[in-house]
Amino acid sequence: MKCWPEDGGRFVTLPLVMSRDPKTGAGNMGMYRMQVYDQRTTGMHMQLQKGGGFHYQIAEKAGQPLEMAVAVGGDPSLIIAAIMPLPEGLDEVAFSGIVRGSRTPLVRAKTVDLNVPAHAEFIFEGILRPGVRKHEGPFGDHFGHYSASADHPVFEINRITRRKNAIYPATVVGRPPQEDRYMGDAAQLALTPLIRLIRREVKDMWAYYEAGFHNLLVVSVDPRYQREPIKTALGLLGDGQLSLTKNLVLVGPDVNPRDPSQVIQAIRRNFDPDQDFHLIARTAADTLDFTGEATHKGSKMILDATAGPSGEGSPTAVALPSNLSSISSVVSKYRLVGRTMLAVQVSDQGRQVVQKLVDNPLLIGVKIVVAVSDDVDIEDDESLLWGIFTRFDAVRDVIFSDTEFRGLAPVYSGVMGIDATWKQGYQKPLVMDPKIIKKVDSEWSRYSK
Repeated sequence: MKCWPEDGGRFVTLPLVMSRDPKTGAGNMGMYRMQVYDQRTTGMHMQLQKGGGFHYQIAEKAGQPLEMAVAVGGDPSLIIAAIMPLPEGLDEVAFSGIVRGSRTPLVRAKTVDLNVPAHAEFIFEGILRPGVRKHEGPFGDHFGHYSASADHPVFEINRITRRKNAIYPATVVGRPPQEDRYMGDAAQLALTPLIRLIRREVKDMWAYYEAGFHNLLVVSVDPRYQREPIKTALGLLGDGQLSLTKNLVLVGPDVNPRDPSQVIQAIRRNFDPDQDFHLIARTAADTLDFTGEATHKGSKMILDATAGPSGEGSPTAVALPSNLSSISSVVSKYRLVGRTMLAVQVSDQGRQVVQKLVDNPLLIGVKIVVAVSDDVDIEDDESLLWGIFTRFDAVRDVIFSDTEFRGLAPVYSGVMGIDATWKQGYQKPLVMDPKIIKKVDSEWSRYSK
């Protein structure tokens, strides 16, 4: 189906794509959108750090086609397993059996050497040929913006089988919240206990759907020695799909990472950029991230707010200038969040506004200043998190009141500023066709029955 006005075509949005490592035989199941080209071919959009993509790379280097099978519909445990950031090499189909409490029933595919879910509504069997690409996209994605069109492998379908009276399931993603919020939350609830088996210092962790999950991860750590939280953060940033995390905030064991109000107060109490800001420049980035220097290239930042017990350094009132517009005329609205972060809405000149604000001595009591565009409702927490964390790259858009070098180490101090405004070169934000909105509103009572 076509979900957003400028989508490149119709897409299969809830596919369970199965493949096998050509070298080891290990299985993988992922969820990769499929643009429908014609009756026999679709795109196969396998993003960075996806198991199916790694399998295709191996097959393509060997000059061989990669066999694939796509299941649509079936046991919900398969959907949860497909979207979980499991360790590379751990078969998601096998893991789905753990989720459902018994082995997932499988049958042999008709034309490819793969097992497929026995209770799927539809099965598509086929191959990806080496060296074959076709333009795919754009597509309205879960970052709330279109993901760019690009060349991707082509799935050639050899056989389609289905259940009698089959039901075609699909999902819609876009500016949060959408349906994927609930699937993503379910996946991370299942993942966290597994992470704690490997990293005993981790108490809890939470990726925020408002930010598109990968753009903001908060981890509660009970450190056993100094600077262990940084070791934990670097370890998580090297784990499978968790490596796509863009911004990671560390908090202490007494802080609930799922509660943004507690997280912001931990930053207020404990975050000192001199010691606690860590920048990782020139690293790999999520395929959907359009804020970095180029596709798959960007930066990451870690904010360590673990130090000090919860009663230490309790926040006090922060005085703001009576009229921020006197500092910059393009500031239309502003909001002080948790006496910690000053969010300003601007129509233009985001970088210049942020620079003026972090340099202003009247704002020395504010930890963070962030500028967002005028399509972001700064009074709504959901909209504000989305507007901030989908629209900045740490290297390009974060500044401090003062920056210096001590030897080779950069040292930051003062107020942290973030230019999270929409910029030229970014992908377009998703806006639904007013005719569709009007139609849905008029028919809602019938749809909801």
